[in-house]
Amino acid sequence: MLAALDPLDALRRWFTDLAGYVRIKHGLGEALHSAAAQEVVSASWPLVSAAVGQLLQACERAGQIRPGIDPVDVVMLMSCLWRTPPTPEGAAQTQRLMELAIQGFRP
Repeated sequence: MLAALDPLDALRRWFTDLAGYVRIKHGLGEALHSAAAQEVVSASWPLVSAAVGQLLQACERAGQIRPGIDPVDVVMLMSCLWRTPPTPEGAAQTQRLMELAIQGFRP
């Protein structure tokens, strides 16, 4: 995504896509908190946080966000995105929530 998009747009797109994937099956977001799913989540966590770290570093270098934002904190914060309903209203709420978070990342 970083090759094709502005860093901040890549960050937005990455989280929008992730939220969409989690929502593919209704209730998957909640299922990820089950004991059975924790092993899968734990195994993917380093890859997810590393990807977010790369996106944040690119945004930092572009002067779009302040330095030092923790990728793990961002993933935790953005987890609200896959809890929005799979409706047009939920999509609008996803965008509003993401923009609220990004405003907090600004320099």
